[in-house]
Amino acid sequence: MFSKIVSIFKRNKSDPVLVAYPYILAFGGIVGLIAMTWQATERITMLKNPGVELSCSLSPVVDCTGVLGNKLAAVLGFPNAFLGMIFFAILATSGLMLLSGGVFKSLFRHFVMAVSVFLILFSVWFFSVSLYILGTVCIFCVFGWIVSVPMFWYGLLYYLKNASKKTQKKLKRFIGFGQKHHFDVIVVVYGIMILMFLIRFREFYFG
Repeated sequence: MFSKIVSIFKRNKSDPVLVAYPYILAFGGIVGLIAMTWQATERITMLKNPGVELSCSLSPVVDCTGVLGNKLAAVLGFPNAFLGMIFFAILATSGLMLLSGGVFKSLFRHFVMAVSVFLILFSVWFFSVSLYILGTVCIFCVFGWIVSVPMFWYGLLYYLKNASKKTQKKLKRFIGFGQKHHFDVIVVVYGIMILMFLIRFREFYFG
């Protein structure tokens, strides 16, 4: 295993995106899977004991009870956490596969990218819902949002770097920008998310 990881570094040592992506995919997927599994257990606890105050409700802003008790936390009829568990498990397994020396075939690369796109869209949607409709956030969702950003961004760059030469030529400037500012983009997105959070809950945090 260690020798295979070393080979990944040697093979992609001039490309930080290709080096980082398997680790981001594996680590982010594991963190997301743990968070969603824990959230699912809290949701089950709530269903078994209606009206119970969940242990993850830390403040009026970080209030799992308020979030998980809302119908939007089960938008498809079952807890959103179940979807998260499935998609994070897929991405974590894919990352571990890359770390073990595997290579994505074309069809599987499309599949992983599709999962990443769905995950980031769902995260953006529920982030907005939490801030502007529910008026509270779930700590487990926060972990999911945090890891979904780099998993999507680095996944997109990885996907484009392995696309056809025609596609790479068309998107040469975008790929070049992503290659040069791959980490900067993550910092900017996190900054925007924190700013949106603080503005929305400014009365609670700043009086």
